[in-house]
Amino acid sequence: MVKQLFSLFPILLIFSILLLPMILIDLFIIYFIGGSYSALLYLIGFLFVFYVADLLLNIVIESLLKVADDFSSFKISSPFISAIFDLAGSFIVISLLDSFFQAVNLPLATKVLIVFLHTSLIFLVHHLQTKDGEQAADNAIDNSLPATIEYEISSLLQKENLITCIDQIKQKYPDIPKATIIKAVRRIKSENN
Repeated sequence: MVKQLFSLFPILLIFSILLLPMILIDLFIIYFIGGSYSALLYLIGFLFVFYVADLLLNIVIESLLKVADDFSSFKISSPFISAIFDLAGSFIVISLLDSFFQAVNLPLATKVLIVFLHTSLIFLVHHLQTKDGEQAADNAIDNSLPATIEYEISSLLQKENLITCIDQIKQKYPDIPKATIIKAVRRIKSENN
């Protein structure tokens, strides 16, 4: 039991250090705009639970948007659509937590500002990751497929859905790793939309 506690402590410490800037920013927002709380420790606990719940909800939202994008014929993976869903999800989380935590009471303006700040941060991080990913993809020429296979993928995507296309290419070219095929099919699908 003691070993499990000590193995959990470094993870919580690292997570707390990563969240410290956001906690400080949110504490300043709550202090200047207003909000009642019985003790600072309750407010920090509230914010910590909000970050964890918001992170988990954002992971689910991003996964659902990616799945919906894979199965739909039109492109819905726009960063703005993702930001709108993140904004709504974060607002729902902070409102529910505000109703559960009796020691913390935040006005609507404070909730909106905190949610907008978190959504903006997630949007910026996602945008920076996308730019880094595009640069890495441009640098990784050996990971791309030959032009004939990419043309075949493009023509298959016009007739079939994403999953069927991946399966057919994998059956036809078993020596190509499935991860490479999936990346190529997703890239070609997004280019064609």
